[in-house]
Parts: sequence; C-alpha cells; structure tokens
Amino acid sequence: MGTGLVAGWRRAVVAPSLILLPAVLVSALALRWPAAAATLVLDRDAVAQGQWWRLWSGHLMHLDMPHALLNLVALAVIVMLGLRQRMLGSIAAAALLGMPLLSLALFQVDPALQWYAGLSGLLHGLLVMVLLRRGGAIAWTLLLLMALKLAYEWRNGSHWDGFAVITLAHRLGAAGGVAWAVAGWAVRRIRHARAQRD
Repeated sequence: MGTGLVAGWRRAVVAPSLILLPAVLVSALALRWPAAAATLVLDRDAVAQGQWWRLWSGHLMHLDMPHALLNLVALAVIVMLGLRQRMLGSIAAAALLGMPLLSLALFQVDPALQWYAGLSGLLHGLLVMVLLRRGGAIAWTLLLLMALKLAYEWRNGSHWDGFAVITLAHRLGAAGGVAWAVAGWAVRRIRHARAQRD
C-alpha cells in the first residue's frame, strides 16, 4: 500500500514537472535576459532564415511577468486535469507537435504577422482537447463559454497592457485541440476494435 502511494505521488509530481518546468525555466530566462527573448521569440524573418527553433520557443516567450504567470498557471491547471484523466502523454505530444504547427498556421493565415509570443494559443488547444476527452455537463459548459469568448475576440479583438492580442492564435489553437481530440478518439476506437477481434 505504501509503495503504491509513493509511486502514485511520484507520477503526480514528476510527470507534470516534465511539462511545466521547461515552460517555467525558458519563460523566466527570457524575462530576465531580453537578449535571450530576442533569440527565442517567434519571428517571421528569423524563421525564414532557418531559425526553426523559434517555432517552438516563441510560445514560451512572454511580454511581462503577469503575462507569463497567467499562462503558466493556466498550463498547470490543464496539466492537473490531464493527470486525473491519465492523458499527460497526449498533452505533451500535442504541445510538442502543436507549437510548430500553430506557428506555421499563424504565418500562413496572417501574412502581415511579424512576431508572436505567448502560450495562450496552445493553451486554448490543450484545454479543448482535455475537455472533449473528459465530457460531461461541466466540460461542455466550459467549451460553450470558450466558443463565446472566441467569437467575442474575433469580433472585438483584445489587448494586453497596450499590446494587441493575436486572437487568431486562440482560434487556431482551439481548432487544433478539436482535431487532436478527434484523432485520439479515432485511434482509441481502432485499438478497441482490434482488442475485441483478438
């Protein structure tokens, strides 16, 4: 019994840390040293010159400490929800694949966009994915509220401390979360069908 509790505690601490710690450390580094942020922010011209790491690192850059804390707290909540549903692997995979896909989608859909920073687009996708997997009245209510928020942002825009928020990232992220959830559902259905045949 004691061993099981220790193992469960380790999973509850170590697995989320593998997702959260890199985000916290990179964000803190960039806020402390502006030169690091300039090297890591998602920048269209820099990516075109071959600096591909920015497709990932740009999502970990933030405008200021409140921006970073808000995004990191939201990420922690999503990771905790994912832990309860045993989908931390899916969250990590969706984040690693979603970052470059979201970056490229932003540049493709908005040719005027020159740079981007922040986790919010990815967070919308991860939350949608987790809520669709969870299901139930609370999850569907939250998804409806998110849809209303996205519609409001699309119509009215949004700002953070004088900066225009790239709300397109929120919509693209949410769409990516739906796609990932549907793909996961299809994979689970295929595995279930194979298991029944065997």
